[in-house]
Amino acid sequence: MSSRADQKLQKIAADRGVILLYHSVMETAPSALGNTLHNVTVHQFKGHLRDLSNFFEFVSLDEFSNARSKAGLACITFDDGYKNVIENALPVMESLNYPCTIFLNPITFEQRWNWRDKVRYLIHYQKVDEFLKTYDMAYTQGRFYRYTKNRANDSADLDRALDNYLAQRIIDIYGEYPYLSINQLTDCPLVSYGNHTQNHYVLSSLIEPLQTLEISLGHENITNISNLSYTGCFAAPFGGVDDINSASLKIIAKMSYQSLLMSRQLLQPKKSQINKVQILERFMPRSDNIINELVCAVDK
Repeated sequence: MSSRADQKLQKIAADRGVILLYHSVMETAPSALGNTLHNVTVHQFKGHLRDLSNFFEFVSLDEFSNARSKAGLACITFDDGYKNVIENALPVMESLNYPCTIFLNPITFEQRWNWRDKVRYLIHYQKVDEFLKTYDMAYTQGRFYRYTKNRANDSADLDRALDNYLAQRIIDIYGEYPYLSINQLTDCPLVSYGNHTQNHYVLSSLIEPLQTLEISLGHENITNISNLSYTGCFAAPFGGVDDINSASLKIIAKMSYQSLLMSRQLLQPKKSQINKVQILERFMPRSDNIINELVCAVDK
């Protein structure tokens, strides 16, 4: 007998699609990344796919993007290129024959850290106050983790300040390097790759020429890798309404991306376009019960 939540999701799937967004898939995230890294266990990941398979058909991101109607379709995406996605999540998807797209920040191919993990390091090791004595930020309201990604704070400038702080103290963020190297990018036919910008900066915090550089460098450094499949979609770092601006949309359209992926905890409504770019919404599961999460997101 189906639950009320199951019945609600059945109705939702008849009218909407869902793009799942994950970052890390491992039993326990490294302690230095604290509790701010979006991580699910392998058990949770398997459960999400199993539960949604009763309501949605899993397709590739480009199939989803190109579909005239998104109703009843689902796809799987991963952001930031953590290597545990290949190690832990891919075997699950291979067993189900489900495709996925991994959005990369090529700066991590250079053995350089995503600046968000530098922020997590400062929080975990209680170095925030010390860091703030070395750097004058434009906006500091609320929690450090959140206001560091406020568009009032230039992400590129902040990243340089983080590097200077860490270099002066000869700090190793934490042991094993967590990101995929170029050699670890699989050519598995179920996997495609996409542009998440070069450095994962908040695009709206940058002037237009730097936004262009961020997006074009990311595109070039990903698509120049041979023997891999690539999506025609672009994923905005952070994916909130304040994280992009009109300049971002203009650049994305000029580079002929077919869709812009946001991350606003929404299921995909009827097709929408801004500046000739299709907007696709993503949903980031956080608990064991993905059915209730999706129903609550629609009920809001």
